[in-house]
Parts: sequence; C-alpha cells; structure tokens
Amino acid sequence: MPAARAAAFSNSPSAPPAPRENEPLAYVLMERAANDPAHSGAFLQQALLAAPNFPPVYFSLAAREFRNFPGGLLSGIYYCIEGFKAYGRNWWWAMDLSGLLAFALVWSFFIALAAAAALRFSREFPLLKHDINEDRRHFFLFLLPAAGAFFGPFFFLASVFLLLGLYFQKRDRVLVYLIMLFFVFVPYLSGWAESVYHMATPDMRAVVAVNEGTDSSLALDTLQGERDFDSLFSYGLAAGRAGKFPDAIAAYSAAIDKKKDARAYVNLGNCYYLLGEPDKAGQFYQASIGIRPGAAAYFNLARISRDQLDYKKGDELYKEAEDLDPSKVSRFMGEEEGNSSAVRLMYDSLGMHDFYGLFRKVQRGSRASSLGLCPSLLAPAAILFAVFFFFYGKKGRVKAFRCSRCGNILCERCEKDLYWGRMCSDCYRSLVKIEVLDPKKRVARLLKIHGSQLKRSALIRALGFAPPGIAYIYGGNILQGMLMLWGFLFFLLAALLNPLFTVGLSTMGHAWLDYIAAIGIGLLYVLSFAGIRRRQGREWL
Repeated sequence: MPAARAAAFSNSPSAPPAPRENEPLAYVLMERAANDPAHSGAFLQQALLAAPNFPPVYFSLAAREFRNFPGGLLSGIYYCIEGFKAYGRNWWWAMDLSGLLAFALVWSFFIALAAAAALRFSREFPLLKHDINEDRRHFFLFLLPAAGAFFGPFFFLASVFLLLGLYFQKRDRVLVYLIMLFFVFVPYLSGWAESVYHMATPDMRAVVAVNEGTDSSLALDTLQGERDFDSLFSYGLAAGRAGKFPDAIAAYSAAIDKKKDARAYVNLGNCYYLLGEPDKAGQFYQASIGIRPGAAAYFNLARISRDQLDYKKGDELYKEAEDLDPSKVSRFMGEEEGNSSAVRLMYDSLGMHDFYGLFRKVQRGSRASSLGLCPSLLAPAAILFAVFFFFYGKKGRVKAFRCSRCGNILCERCEKDLYWGRMCSDCYRSLVKIEVLDPKKRVARLLKIHGSQLKRSALIRALGFAPPGIAYIYGGNILQGMLMLWGFLFFLLAALLNPLFTVGLSTMGHAWLDYIAAIGIGLLYVLSFAGIRRRQGREWL
C-alpha cells in the first residue's frame, strides 16, 4: 500500500472529527494580510487552510497575484476559478449572492422600464390622443392601465408601456413581448430575493453549520427534539463530533426510520466503529452501498480491512472509493494530512441540494410578499396582454404616426394623400415635388426641418453622457436602448447593494462583483458612445 494510503489508516480511533471550517480565524488572518503586505501571501495561505470553502480568501489571493502582472496572471485566474467553485460549497455565501443578483435584476428592470416609459410618453401619447380624436372607439385603450393596476403598480407600468408600444416600429415591438414574458418570472425572482432574508432561522443555521463543518455546538443546542430527517441527521453528526455516540446512534436510527439514506448508514457505522464494534460498523457500510455506492462507505470498509491486516482488500476498497469520488477522497486526505490525532474515518454530510429543500420549507412558511404579485394571476394576465397587443397592433387599428421629417402628427383619416417615406404633404412638396411649391415657402420649410433635426441631434449627443441606453430610447431605437439601460442599472445596483449583502462576520461582501460591475458599466458606456456616433453619422438617430 502506498505511504499516503497507509497514513490514512494509521491512527487509532480516539476522537471524532472536529469541524474543518474556521471562518473566524480566516477573517483574522485576512486582516493581518491587509495590514502586513510583505507577509500577506503567507497569511492568506494560512486562511485558506483554516477555511478552504471560504470564497473571499480565494479572491484575496487572486487580487494579490494580479498585482504581480503579468507573472501572476495565470495563478490569479486559477484562484478566481477556485473562488467561484467555493460558492458551490458554502451555502450562505451562495445564497447571499443569489439574493443580491435577483434583487438587482428585478429592480433594475423596473427602473429601466419606468425610464423608457417616461422618455417615450411625450412621443407616443400624442399619437394615441390623435387616434382617439379621430375615432372615439379607441378610448377603451385607457382601460389597459386600469386593468394593469389591478395586478399591482409594476404591472400598471408595464400596461402603460404596452399602450405606448402600439406606436413602436416593428423591431421595437418585440420589447413588449419580452416585458410580458419577464413579468411571468418576476414574482419568483422577487420572492426568492425576499426569502433569502427570511431563511436564517436557528434550525437552518444549525443544519448548515454542522454539515459544512463550521460549528457543532449550535446543532446540539437547537436541533435536539426535532423529528425531521435533516435535523435528526445533523444532530447525529454534531453529537458524534462531541463524543456522544449513544445520542448520535439514536439520532441516525430515527433518521433512517424517516428515510433510507445511504449517508445516515455511513455515519451510523462510524459511531459503532468508534465504540469498538467494527463488524457491526461494516454491516452499516454495506447497507449504505446497497442503497447507493459512495466513496465514504468504501473508504471506511478499507479501514476495517486494514485493521484486520487484509491489505490487498483494503487497497481494492480504497481504489473503489477513489473511482467513485476522487475529489472527495483527495480533499479528505489533504484535510487530514499532518493531523496526528485525526480519526481516519470519512463522514458523509448533507449538501447544497438538501439545504435547498430545507430553504424551500422555510420559504413556504415565510411571508415573502413577492412585491405584492401573485404568480397564479400575473402569468395569465401577461399572456392575455401580449395576445391583445399582437392582434390589435397587427391589424393596424392605430393609424397615427409622425412625419419622418418635421415630426407633425398625421394619419390616413386626416391626411388624404400619404406620401413615400411617411412624410406629410408640406415636407413632400418641399423635398420631392418641388415644382408645385413657391421657392420662398420651400426654403422656409427646409430651414424648419433642418433646424428641428439639428436640435434633435444635439439633444441625442447630450443624452449620450446620460446612462447608456437613454439616447437610444429617446432616438427611437427602443429595444437596444432598453437592454443597454437595464444592463447598466443591473451592474450599478449590484455594486451599490453589495456592501449591504454580507455574510456572518464579514463586512467585505462579494468584493469581486465591484470589479465586474465597473467593467460592465465601462463597456456599456463605450458601446453607447460608439453606437451614437455611428448612427448619427448615418442619420439613424
């Protein structure tokens, strides 16, 4: 047997495994690294050993490596990747990040929608007013916002945008359908963001802490007497770590009565092994394999074979464990290396999927308002509004439009002859059929058109310094402008709210997100400026 494998089975079963995550120590070491740049690398590596599932440590190491550019580029990227992987192993940090992103996504959407509606109201509402003056039957369109208000203020805003969208160009009408589609998911996104801040119940904290290896005392104090599987399993894990093996055996046995779970059999076998009953422990490991083969069961059976001096079988079982989950085995070996008092038994614990199930129970019991939106009503309403928009807009019931040159409002009813290029009769005579118009009147008309276009062009250039997308929306490129504005607001809100979304003792938040937001905002500004310049050169805006 190789030396590493032999070391894995060399120690006597004297104590249960201690919690492996020490985030408070990692915080202290990170502060020392910040105050002592000369030795920051050593402190951060110590912090990584203290809390290998703690994302901020990886990003601090990445930032340190990036400062040594270009030599530290590859190692910095490596630490960034490992930091993102750590989110998958740290429940509270992962959920905090998801809540922050969901909150920023929903509220940036509403702010962008309100801004787009405000910018287009002065352009589209006069067209609706003109259609109503020409045909009073269009007055019923004002019922749309009234119906939208029934589903809440945000859907009211969407229904106003739908009303204005009847006068959008064909490509921009796609935005109305995208908005209605988004409203189908808004209650779930907003409900998720709110529920994240209702989930930190004592039971939830205790279950996560003991299974992620950060603390066992909270589970011993909180979960005793609970009868659901997650609580029983977690209490058994905490009791075993405290050396209370009879309590742990009782908890695991009750958990198995609730659900035949392979992980509970593994940990129950560990309790019997530590009580000096390896044969009975082996029976539970075999029962675990019968339900679902796992690395921990094979690894612990290899320990028993080693104790019985059957090294060949021990090697075979160890190889089975490595084949099933090589990362788990190597991580376990790395955690135990150099720890002479460690018990070389592998434990199973609840994972992110189990935490999510517990979170859903908490979510159902909380009073998260989902912004006052009811998913069962909002989804059908959004579909009905989209269907109405499709048929009413497709049949061309709204007729009003603006002259492409001077901006005057006209329609088929008030203008007998509609000319090429959606021009009014005066602009057509001034620009196309020039022989029928007096030269003085023609020149005056051309000067008026030119002055109007210059003012509009100057305003659009000025709006280019506003948040990205504003100039596009005002200039009539509504779909692209709305998407750019939404992206800008999302990055901005994520950065502004980041300090408010912190986990445990941390006051740093998700520091890497600020850099991503800064890059995103800068890129959107560059694209906005370049797009405005190019489109104005071709007279598209």
